[in-house]
Amino acid sequence: MSKTKIIKSLAFKTTLQLFSIIIGVSLLAAVVIGIYIHNYLAAQFRNYAYEAALKGTAVASSKLLTSDHIGIDSYIKSGKVDENYENLFLNLLLIKDDYDLQRCDVFVPHEDHITYVISSDSQIAGEFLDKQDPYYGEEKDYVSNAMNASLDTELDPEKSTRQNLYTQNVKDGIKVVTYYMPVLDENGKAVAVFAASYSSDKVFQTMWIAVSRIIGISLAVMVLSVGILFFSIRKHVIKPIAQLTRSVRTMKENVKNKQAVSTNIRTGDEIEELAVSFEKMNTDLIGYIDENTRMTAEKQRIDTELGLATGIQAGMLPDQFPAFPDRKDFDIYASMKPAKEVGGDFYDFFLIDENRLGIVMADVSGKGVPAALFMMHSKILLKSYTLMKQSPKAALEEVNRQICEHNPEQMFVTVWLGVLDLKTGVLTAANAGHEKPAVKQAGDRFALYKDKHGLMVGYMDGVRFKEYELQLTKGAKLFLYTDGVAEATNANEELFGTDRMIDVLRTVENKPPKEIVMAVDAAVNEFVGTAPQFDDLTMLCIEYHGA
Repeated sequence: MSKTKIIKSLAFKTTLQLFSIIIGVSLLAAVVIGIYIHNYLAAQFRNYAYEAALKGTAVASSKLLTSDHIGIDSYIKSGKVDENYENLFLNLLLIKDDYDLQRCDVFVPHEDHITYVISSDSQIAGEFLDKQDPYYGEEKDYVSNAMNASLDTELDPEKSTRQNLYTQNVKDGIKVVTYYMPVLDENGKAVAVFAASYSSDKVFQTMWIAVSRIIGISLAVMVLSVGILFFSIRKHVIKPIAQLTRSVRTMKENVKNKQAVSTNIRTGDEIEELAVSFEKMNTDLIGYIDENTRMTAEKQRIDTELGLATGIQAGMLPDQFPAFPDRKDFDIYASMKPAKEVGGDFYDFFLIDENRLGIVMADVSGKGVPAALFMMHSKILLKSYTLMKQSPKAALEEVNRQICEHNPEQMFVTVWLGVLDLKTGVLTAANAGHEKPAVKQAGDRFALYKDKHGLMVGYMDGVRFKEYELQLTKGAKLFLYTDGVAEATNANEELFGTDRMIDVLRTVENKPPKEIVMAVDAAVNEFVGTAPQFDDLTMLCIEYHGA
């Protein structure tokens, strides 16, 4: 079962990303604001507790240690309260409410416990009088610091003296921060401690209320901003892109019907530039397809003509083997593989009369159609003048004159032309700038024959060529080729060369001409490998059997 790919719209992804940013920013803001508010509130509550402690110790000193009273010990021993005690109790309740404290206490510290004098947790005045409690945690150390502290209402909040006067403990499951201040008698001696406690849980509660309100307002503002931003993006970005997308989807049909596309997107920004570029691309594409259609038809026509030219060229070269099945005095085989559809190399062989065989191997300068046309012209002239029973020298000179008369492109052709007397084995030949032939006499091995060279045919008018004679023994072989064999190049830009060619010829020198030509062709192909064929590859081999 195939899975259908779910394509999310740009609007959906934009909304999702914006809300993700909002949530991330809100969480980060909550953490930063929460830390700041917590620290701020904690400092504020400590200040309130400190101020409450200062106020409380002053009130306690004025109410409990007046000159007409024995002192705090008298309240603890007697367990009785009076008007001053009740006034102090009411003041503690007011201090607790004014500073939003957890509780206020006045107690006398001992070695291992404290004895309460008064507490705001009392339901009635005197309820906590003479009640004893153990110390909580490190409370004893801070109580000791308070008993030894000097009372200074202008005490710097950041100084270590104040830091040593409060501690944090857990009482009845509640985290409580307590400030301790000394209660001084008339002589300035600390006789008790006033403790002002506030709940740190209340700090967190207050903090979360504040943070929640800030986050809520921030979220509302952000959501409103995102909504405005989204509708703006939807109008100026998403809708134009959606419209452009619809135009892209119909582009194939529009191009097919040669209809120009108008997106009508005018946003005044990069999207409009994209839309205008798309409209131009659509118009250009219609023109390109028309041009490509025309060029394709033209290429097909040229390919057809080249195919016909290839067939015509191949038909001009002897390609039926054995070429002379009724002749026993020689055996001949040749092949031509053009580098393009048509080539400039050509070979030919023909009987001049009953006892003489004309042999041609040639290579036209250049490649492709011009070389093929020049090749056919040269081939006809060479065969015509050789059939007139002219010598190779005379035939080359006459062909050179004819070509030089009408050669505006200044093309030329290298030619090896020979006439073999089939009765005597005498080979009369002339070389017009062509490759040296490879010869193998009976009982000998293949080797290059260093014959006399002349200029190329068509290079210069009035050139005189030299001819030579070579006596072939019965069983002798002659191998002719163009420079496409020796100059075949592999991927490493190495040339096949005549040395490799001779080595291959010697491995098959006892084979008939067809196998010799095929062996050299296979060796060249293996050497070249995947490298492209650079030049035409033409070879001919003849074996002389004698009359």
